[in-house]
Amino acid sequence: MRAKRIDHVGVAVRDKEKASRFLEDALGARKVLDEPWTFRGQDFNWAYFDLGESGRIELISSPDPENFVNKYIDKRGEGLHHVTIQVESMDEALESLRAMGIEPLDVDLSDPHWKEAFISPRDSFGVLIQLAEFDEEYWADRMA
Repeated sequence: MRAKRIDHVGVAVRDKEKASRFLEDALGARKVLDEPWTFRGQDFNWAYFDLGESGRIELISSPDPENFVNKYIDKRGEGLHHVTIQVESMDEALESLRAMGIEPLDVDLSDPHWKEAFISPRDSFGVLIQLAEFDEEYWADRMA
């Protein structure tokens, strides 16, 4: 597997607006996306903040107390949820993981602009890792 870079760090929060103000006011981050999304049939919100050359932070939140985000927060508290690593080839990454005896979770290759898979924290020293192969120009245009 060939990792290109850490694309973003996902942070689970209860109050997206409060967390957004912190990122913007304290760190000078610039919000570039703020959208609803559905994962495993559960709705949540993801907001991307650009930190310039330093990378991005993604806030994930949901008003639904039964949502996976809030269940995660109930169990572990607000904070780091996942690290997303951009890979050159998702096919190569999946093959490499499986050759190591690691079965990727939630593999989704259906979107030509964003292919993803997750590595369980049990296999990656306590950190949920999202692998992503994506069309950089497509996402750059959306975040302009």
